[in-house]
Amino acid sequence: MLLRIPLGMAADRMGRQKPFIILGCGLLTLAGFGFLLWYTPGSFLLLRALMGIASSAWVSFTVLYGSYYPSNEAPRRISQLNVANQSGRLLCYAAGAWAVAAWGVMAAFWLCALSAALSFMMSLTVHEKPAPRQVTSLSSLREVARDPYMQRTSLLGILTQVVAFSTYLNFAVNLAIRLGAQEAELSVLNIVLMIPTVLASILMSGWMLRKIPVRFILMFGFLCAASYCLLAPRAETMAQLYLCQPLGGIASACTFGTLLGQCVRDIPPERRAAGMGLFQAVYGIGMTLGPVMMGIIIDWMGLNISFYIIGVVALFSAWLSVRLMR
Repeated sequence: MLLRIPLGMAADRMGRQKPFIILGCGLLTLAGFGFLLWYTPGSFLLLRALMGIASSAWVSFTVLYGSYYPSNEAPRRISQLNVANQSGRLLCYAAGAWAVAAWGVMAAFWLCALSAALSFMMSLTVHEKPAPRQVTSLSSLREVARDPYMQRTSLLGILTQVVAFSTYLNFAVNLAIRLGAQEAELSVLNIVLMIPTVLASILMSGWMLRKIPVRFILMFGFLCAASYCLLAPRAETMAQLYLCQPLGGIASACTFGTLLGQCVRDIPPERRAAGMGLFQAVYGIGMTLGPVMMGIIIDWMGLNISFYIIGVVALFSAWLSVRLMR
């Protein structure tokens, strides 16, 4: 969260995104093999921090991919990149669950290390046409931050992450454990979330963004999230909880997937890395705030009531989407 803004500014200043993609994949590879070599809690803490630094390169991934297409197509194309991201998560849950069941937990770390090494080798072959170097400073970042569309998408981005990380991305596991779920069933819980996410992201990055106004896509996504918050706590069996998961997947695709592409719509191409860094750092606030707030509400009012409260937040976000994204 802290590195994404300075990384975006540095990329704009250099006029290059590829070096940061290589750096991110390289750090990911070091961390992946580090898990295998240093199997201690302290090492895990440091290696996860290294992976956090590596994940900051997502700023450059999105900006470089958008640069391959005409400027007016960039929002839709970045949403397409998000489809690849979500597909990778789905593959992770499926392959990870199978590997751990077959060979034990260390298999997950081997998958991590080998896939990271593959990403590093592939990053060396990425094509990039260098852009003119830009004088990027705090004053130029303030100009990006003052863009009205950036402000609106960033606010909704925070709310998206608060809702997602308070419910279907995190605390759905609490509901499953309450129902007596085993490890294999927790893996299935993630898989039945990600399949609709990928399918909805494909539709959304294709014809939906061309045919349907953005505010209505966002409203629909938040309404799906609100429905999830109402229904999931009332599930009495794992089968019923599985049936709720697609609502979370559709909500994720229609909210976060849309905002990721839209946030830099009005930002000049030479400042899009800084703008994307700003957006990703700001929505990181919601990723942190959501689980903390949810934990406090659970301690205070219980699991069901906390889901209902987040459902109200999702309903408010749906209304706000229609008002702000005209």
